[in-house]
Formats: sequence, C-alpha cells, structure tokens
Amino acid sequence: MQGRILDFSQAPVKLRVRYRQLQISLDGRDVDAVPLDDVAVVLLAHPQLSLSLATLQGLTAAGATIVVCDAKSLPCGLCLPLVGHHLSARRTRLQASVSRPLQKRLWRQIVRSKIEGQAAVLETLRGDDGGLRALAAATLSGDTDNREGVAAKKYWSQLFAGQKFKRDFDGGDPTNAALNYGYGVLRAIVARAVVASGLCPAFGIFHRNKYDAFALADDLIEPFRPVVDVCVARLRDEKRLTGELSTEIKSTLIRQLTGRYRVDGFQETIFEAASKATESLVRVYVGKDKRLTLPEALPLAATTAETPTLKTENVEIRETTATERAERNDVANKETRAESKIKVLECVENKEVGVVAPPEDENWDLQLDGFFDVNVDWDYESDFRLDDD
Repeated sequence: MQGRILDFSQAPVKLRVRYRQLQISLDGRDVDAVPLDDVAVVLLAHPQLSLSLATLQGLTAAGATIVVCDAKSLPCGLCLPLVGHHLSARRTRLQASVSRPLQKRLWRQIVRSKIEGQAAVLETLRGDDGGLRALAAATLSGDTDNREGVAAKKYWSQLFAGQKFKRDFDGGDPTNAALNYGYGVLRAIVARAVVASGLCPAFGIFHRNKYDAFALADDLIEPFRPVVDVCVARLRDEKRLTGELSTEIKSTLIRQLTGRYRVDGFQETIFEAASKATESLVRVYVGKDKRLTLPEALPLAATTAETPTLKTENVEIRETTATERAERNDVANKETRAESKIKVLECVENKEVGVVAPPEDENWDLQLDGFFDVNVDWDYESDFRLDDD
C-alpha cells in the first residue's frame, strides 16, 4: 500500500467519498481521485474548502488522520480514528496501569534518542556535535536533571549560530512557522501509528497535561523531530525562508518526512518507523521487550515528488508524467485515448466514476492541481497481530 500526505491549501476544492475513493473537484469538475486506503494524512487548510460528514466518516474509517490548519496554514486540530485495533480496550487498561519506574526508563531512552538525533543534525550541517552526545550519554532515568532542556539550548544556538532565533510555538517568524508545520504533520503520523497499535493517545509516558489528548504522540514524536530541523535549517541557510509558508516550502518539508530512516539496521519509511516505535511500546508494556525501537539516524534519502510549479487562473497545475498517465490508464481499465478527444476515466469495480474533459487550448496534457500530495510506498503491516497474554 501507499501512505499519501495530502495538503489542500491552494484552491477551494470540494472533497467527497465515492466508491472507496476520495474525489477532489474544483469548480464543478472532478480533477483527481485517491483511493481511501492510500491516504495517510489529510491537511485541510484552504478557508473555502468544503467536505461533508460522509467524507470525514469515509476517511477516518479507512484509517486516515485529518489535520485542520489555521489561517497561517499551521496545524491546529487533529482527528483520529476512534478504533484502530481489535485489542484497543485491553491495551488502554494496560497503559493506565504502567508503573512509574517503567515510564521513567522509557522517557530516558526517548530523550537520549532525541539528543543523539540533534547531535547528528549539528554534525551534518555544522561539522560538530556541540557536546550533545555527551549530554545524551549522561541522561538519567526520567531525565530528572533536564538534559533535554540543556541540550535544546545548546542545539538551537549552534544550529542557527550568528542568527537571532527563539523557538516560538505560535510560529511568529518564517523559521518557526516551517518548524511548526513539519512538527504538525509528524505529530499526525505518530498519532495515527499510536491508534493503529491499539494504544490510547491520551495516556502519555512523560507528557500528562490535562488538556493534551495526544500526550503519547507528543512523547514518541521527540526522536523524529530532528528530521524536520535539518530540513528547516537547510532552507534557512539557503535563504528560502523569507516570507509566508509557501507551497514549495511545505512540499519540501513533506518530502523530507517521507524519506528513509534507519531502524534496527533496516531502511524504513516514516510510517514504518512510527509503527515500529508504537509496536515496540506495546511489547514493553506486555513484558515481551525492554526497549523501544526508535530511529537510529537521519533519513538516508528523501523520496522524489513533483510539486506544483505552473499557474493558470491562480490554480496550481503541473505536467503529468508518462508514469502518471500510465497509472491513470490502468485505473480506467486500460481505456485507449482517442487522438482527437482525450478523456481521463477513473474506474473502480468496472464503474465509471468521473470524467475530466481536456482544456480547449493546445496544452491539454496538463493536470489541474488544487493541492499537492507526497506518497511513499508502505508495505509494513500496520494492524499488529500481537496477542497480549
């Protein structure tokens, strides 16, 4: 299967579910369709975007995470499937009974992994770990002496050395806005993995704010944050973070997230890495393991993905590739194209569900895009069949 991250921020599209596909239309025309089983995260950002309750039901039933964005296109809300595993109730009770010493040991491992990731970022971009590896090694159970905070102070000052920077969770400047956007998408991916493994996102390991419904996701996201940091730092070094959060910047961040991670000696996608982290947490809780399975290094490579670059009547479009056209022909039961009149057919179970008529001008071979998406192959089985004893 594929894990696709869809960002709807560029045009007032209408979303609906039909024949197990997310149909995307603009100005009364169907412009694209994505199988529900391929959708991992949907970001709703355009103020005039519309969708029905049936669409929300279809997406959440298929296991998709829905992120609501504010006027600055920054994530501000999260909607997750309520039932993600056949043992959800049992595992929720198990979470509620976890001992405090075990939680402290797990938090120590998470903090160490995060600091080591930050050290890798500094080594990659600045040539030196800035003393962070020593801090990671000295982290105590429960991080009682706040090595995480000490490391953060060193980390941000060296990552953006010579530049005035202060971490702002409200995204007051382009750098913080880019960080918050990347963290928001990452949080949705991790929260989705938490639910899929049958865990309750409200029962955290360290975070326990009474207003935080996703405390466990906020715990497990920590070792993944450096992946966003390294991308934002490079964008800032290249002086590309100069204004509002553009489509290009968001697409770059998502492509970075959908790169490859090293987990237990294997190259994994972000979805696999998050799923293995939550699965390992279940194994620790039931006494079948002692350590979490967390990413060991930065992404090895980012997946390639085309971003909208052309504009017609203020709507983002891009030229379709030969591969995309071939895939569309397969979906349309290999309908042949007539040279004089081109039709793009979307067929599911041998039923025609949409026709997109070509533009009248000579550039008919352009696909209309009111959104952008990045997808990554995901073959890992997410509904873990780990039976609790």
